[in-house]
Amino acid sequence: MVYEFVVSGIGIMQNKFTWQWSGNEHPDSGVISALTSWGEDFYELAANLCAAGTRDLNVYVDQLEYDEELEAWYILRNIGTAVGSVTFTDESDVLPAQACPCLVAFTGKPKSRGRKFLPLWCEDTQNLSIIAVTAQDELAAMLAEYISTHIVETGKALVPGVTSDKWGEFLPFLGGLVNAVIYTQRRRNVGVGA
Repeated sequence: MVYEFVVSGIGIMQNKFTWQWSGNEHPDSGVISALTSWGEDFYELAANLCAAGTRDLNVYVDQLEYDEELEAWYILRNIGTAVGSVTFTDESDVLPAQACPCLVAFTGKPKSRGRKFLPLWCEDTQNLSIIAVTAQDELAAMLAEYISTHIVETGKALVPGVTSDKWGEFLPFLGGLVNAVIYTQRRRNVGVGA
């Protein structure tokens, strides 16, 4: 599933999350509602650190399935979409879109982890690319939400993790960390690599 912010003058910012359903069946509309509410709560944990304004939070929910023959995950079906709302309050300048804090979540398999680069963070949340101590508390709360099972109702939950083509399975998160350095989320940087 994807959470998306579209911000004039900045662009489209997305975070992809993967959960595994645990429990009996649940209506699609209930899953969409639960994930929209979770996303609003997740991003509002850092409301005082992100560029001021009330932002639409576009939510896209898909069901994934592993194809053993192709050894890859694919979208089995679109469950639905929704639009939530998040209000941010930081009035300072926003950091460049590619520079933002990162949450890292670990699974039980090597090199299989989740990362969330958090959009719309502002200049006053860091000093020389080191996240301010006060902002680290909010990031720790976001990490706790990111790696924790989300209870939809008694006996029904969403377990966070990642899908792995290499292992052919869903890998739940076992822990995580907050990266205290704000760095680019570009995978290849000028002057690095071939």
